[in-house]
Amino acid sequence: MRILVTGATGYVGAHFVKVAAEAGHTIVATDYNLEQNDLKKYCAKIVEWDIRKPITNKIVGIDKIVHIAARTKVPNSVKDPYDYYLTNVVGTKNVIDAAPCNHFVYCSTGSAFNPASNPYAGSKHAGELVAKQFNDKCSLVRFYNVSGNDGMQKYDDEYSHLIRRAAAVVNGRFDKLYIHGTDFDTRDGTCIRNYTHVKDIVESLLRITENDPTNEIDCLGSPEGYSVREVIDTMANVSRANFEVVEGPRRDGDIAVSTVPIKSKYFEQKKSLEDMCIDAIKYEV
Repeated sequence: MRILVTGATGYVGAHFVKVAAEAGHTIVATDYNLEQNDLKKYCAKIVEWDIRKPITNKIVGIDKIVHIAARTKVPNSVKDPYDYYLTNVVGTKNVIDAAPCNHFVYCSTGSAFNPASNPYAGSKHAGELVAKQFNDKCSLVRFYNVSGNDGMQKYDDEYSHLIRRAAAVVNGRFDKLYIHGTDFDTRDGTCIRNYTHVKDIVESLLRITENDPTNEIDCLGSPEGYSVREVIDTMANVSRANFEVVEGPRRDGDIAVSTVPIKSKYFEQKKSLEDMCIDAIKYEV
């Protein structure tokens, strides 16, 4: 198949491009920043494009679109909700208009189950509605906390995800790790999230892409979740490192629990929390 991938040089996008190309598919990659990961050996074509603006020339000959490009940081969405709606909603319509296809795979978030919780969640839920309205051959795929690495050069520059941040502390990039909120209604007072290795995510995403549109929500992840403290304890155990942990107040927009209600039939979990931590330490750059 000839697959158009948006957000292709980002963390999830780059890993997806790699596995899809290795599976024999022809990849047309787009992103606004082409320097995050070098994808030349995996792609037939790479197009620089900021999806917040309509593309100048339509991309033809596409069988399927995997739309990964998005704004994804909850605190940033609280500070600048307009850009999140512009990117995640208007940008989705721009992608649909950019290339006719017979299967539009929209990559969303588990936060979309609670769209009122923060602008990020709201914008991704609205993006799902746009995808369904303007392309009737659609699959909606919700990720949770994608973690670990499979050898791509770079995640992003913000170290916002817990496992990556903890790996950066282990590797000496930062001197301490912060817990944002210890008074949530959970088993140990810290947030509980579903953490899933990026390799499991992109392999499952490829299975969805290779099949017919589901026209429903596919959750990529297992129903089990880990608390912030459990993640930190696991990182400490696998690294055998002593690092300072500082407890702080909640962040705006964080909810107590976000886990998978029903996992997709296309999802297969091969990697453990320990694997995620080990790979994050190994590839954290």
